[in-house]
Amino acid sequence: MSAVKLLTGGVRVALRRGWSPLYILWLRLRVAIWGAWALEHAIAQCPPWLALEILRAYGAQIGPGIDFHGRLRLHGAYEPQGKLTVGAWCHIGPGVTLDLSGPITLEDRCTISANAQIFTHQDVGYSPLRERAYPTTWGSVVVEHGAYIGAGATILSNVRVGRCAVVAAGAVVHEDVPPYTVVAGVPARPIKQLDPDALGLP
Repeated sequence: MSAVKLLTGGVRVALRRGWSPLYILWLRLRVAIWGAWALEHAIAQCPPWLALEILRAYGAQIGPGIDFHGRLRLHGAYEPQGKLTVGAWCHIGPGVTLDLSGPITLEDRCTISANAQIFTHQDVGYSPLRERAYPTTWGSVVVEHGAYIGAGATILSNVRVGRCAVVAAGAVVHEDVPPYTVVAGVPARPIKQLDPDALGLP
């Protein structure tokens, strides 16, 4: 039985290696015709292994050992080259939204749980609020080594989530989270401080 599994696994890998460049070539043609929408649609609909290959082909830096569950929703992927960096041994759950209007960096061993959202810009569209109250802004987001973003949490632009910090499920983060700090709520506020020495954290 193990020999059969090895054989079928080898065939699967070979087929993927042959299929990926052909699909990406076809996708580049679609993007040239329909724009970023075609790229965003492909990333959301492709199986995880192929979505990662597409991200790499469009300039994302993806580290080894990533645990990626697919159904990734990209936003603002008009010029994705160099906008996404994912470190080694990261977890990205299903239904995550990444806004690539600005750069996003996910450092090693961080976790982005299911349906979390990371935004790098604010735009109120054609609302008259755009003129003075809420002009369009762009920024970056960094999630540092070992940080944990809970399910359904939202990280807004110009935010750095510190090393081994925790963002509770459903929280909305609009300012930096210090290392080893647990935040929760809307807007997110510190509720607990972790002791890295007691927990054996790096």
